[in-house]
Amino acid sequence: MRRAFGPTLIAAIACGLAHLVANKVFGHQYPYFAPVAAWACLGFTAERSVRRVAETGVGLSFGIFAGEYFGVFFGHGPIQIAVAIFLAVMIARFAGSGATLASHTGTQTAVLIGLPAGLLSPALGGSFGRWSDAVIGSVVAVLVALLVPSDPHRRARATARAACRELAETLKLTARGLRTGSAADQDVAMSRGRASEGILEDWRITSQESLNTARIAASARRHRGEITRIENVRVLVDRAMRSVRVIARRASSTPHSEGSEQVAQLMDRMAEAVVELGTSLALGKEPKVALKMLREIGADAAPGALGETNWHAQSLILILRSAIVDLAEASGATESEARELLAPL
Repeated sequence: MRRAFGPTLIAAIACGLAHLVANKVFGHQYPYFAPVAAWACLGFTAERSVRRVAETGVGLSFGIFAGEYFGVFFGHGPIQIAVAIFLAVMIARFAGSGATLASHTGTQTAVLIGLPAGLLSPALGGSFGRWSDAVIGSVVAVLVALLVPSDPHRRARATARAACRELAETLKLTARGLRTGSAADQDVAMSRGRASEGILEDWRITSQESLNTARIAASARRHRGEITRIENVRVLVDRAMRSVRVIARRASSTPHSEGSEQVAQLMDRMAEAVVELGTSLALGKEPKVALKMLREIGADAAPGALGETNWHAQSLILILRSAIVDLAEASGATESEARELLAPL
């Protein structure tokens, strides 16, 4: 309730304002869809991407328009509902790839085409009135998203930390699989690596939404630099995760070797550095400690130290070196600095 209090209060005021504007300014007697549209766009969460709010408003308004006028010309019934929803959603998908837009278009088309014909009278907001009410509510919601102070970097920080923890856990599980040589442990590591795709995709979407908000909303522009840095880190962490997945697959398809323990130790140390990286991102601090840890790890990541005949462990360290470079860049090193911290081959 504490978290939802402020956002809900703002959304409730926006709903009342949308009703007031539609009723007093535009003279609509029953502007039902104005507050409905405002609430659908804003909701009770503080994360209000301007793009998502706008897509919701456009989808809702277009759905009402399509359902209203399709019903006027073609009547009401199951066939009309099916045809109207199909056509409206296809047009919405053509207009934009956002799932929010198409989803609200379909919902509102179903609501309007399903209403009894008697409820389409002008006194009840029928004809042009209901569609314009939805537009009014949506515009009010977009203005609120633009003008009310927002903090888009908070979710970007939190998602970055969660993704780094996921990478760290995958590193630890892969290290355990290397250390024990157990097929069960190796399968768990591979499964965890594949499952990480969800949090990485969530991070990508969150970063894009936060960047869009920081570009558009005046109150959020001060966070644009930090959000851009977090997005750059996301790309590098994603690359590191791909390298770790390759190691997990290699470990499960080749026999346990003498150098596996050394590789596992490096991966455990990398996991600690990744956790430190995620903590720094969450706190908005420079990840200097993580970079120091990765510099020490890179100095020990020398395939030749395992012996010339231990080709399996050497190949794993070569892959791991790529992940070390990506994580060093994510921690603030330039590309050349990240490569220089690796032990010579």
